[in-house]
Amino acid sequence: MRMLWLLLAIANALVLFVLGIGLFAQLGNDTSVGGYVVFIGVIIVFVLLQILFIKKFKTLNEIHRDNKSKEKQRRKDEQYKKEREVPGSKARINDLNADICITGKHMDGLPISEGAEVHLYRCPDKVIFERNNNTYELDLIKISDITIKTDIEIQKSYVSSVGGAVGGYVLFGPLGAMIGGRAKERKSETVEEYLIFSYKKENNDEISYISFEVTGQRNAPLFINLLDNIQSDKRTIQL
Repeated sequence: MRMLWLLLAIANALVLFVLGIGLFAQLGNDTSVGGYVVFIGVIIVFVLLQILFIKKFKTLNEIHRDNKSKEKQRRKDEQYKKEREVPGSKARINDLNADICITGKHMDGLPISEGAEVHLYRCPDKVIFERNNNTYELDLIKISDITIKTDIEIQKSYVSSVGGAVGGYVLFGPLGAMIGGRAKERKSETVEEYLIFSYKKENNDEISYISFEVTGQRNAPLFINLLDNIQSDKRTIQL
């Protein structure tokens, strides 16, 4: 419809151009005053029509651009909605109010099978673990320590600890006993890295652990800095 008004405006402009030339041509002839009045009246009518056509075109064009902009925003919102359901995507990270996301192989601590790939999100006040359609949240206030240990470090702690597997378990939970028990079986030269969260469950002072293999994840050490956000009071512990 807007193109119709544009065509009318163009056609009307051509008519005005022709009328203008005609009026200019009449200036040298012995045309009566009445003839000039009629001629000018016709030009005024076409000028008013030109104004009307241009206004109609502008109005419809603005509506068209507005509709186009809304459609673009609608598609963008739909795309964002789809992307924020994809684990690890930028949209998902923003949706969870996180600044960092890494992937790790689950070792222990969550109701997830060992070795399953999990997305870890670092948020200002918590850590979120996501696997498929399930998310698990660990509040920052519950976390007592976040560390990264290599399998070699875990095995050394396991071997040097009193009680063997018991010592390994106490140090790093089931991961300590699991990795420490491989000390004599180690053949691979590849060093494995593990991100370990130590925390206290509600109404329980016992330390629990959630651990992941994060070998090759460059941003994994940044999770350790999360503890800097804790503004806890200093405590004196009697030994």
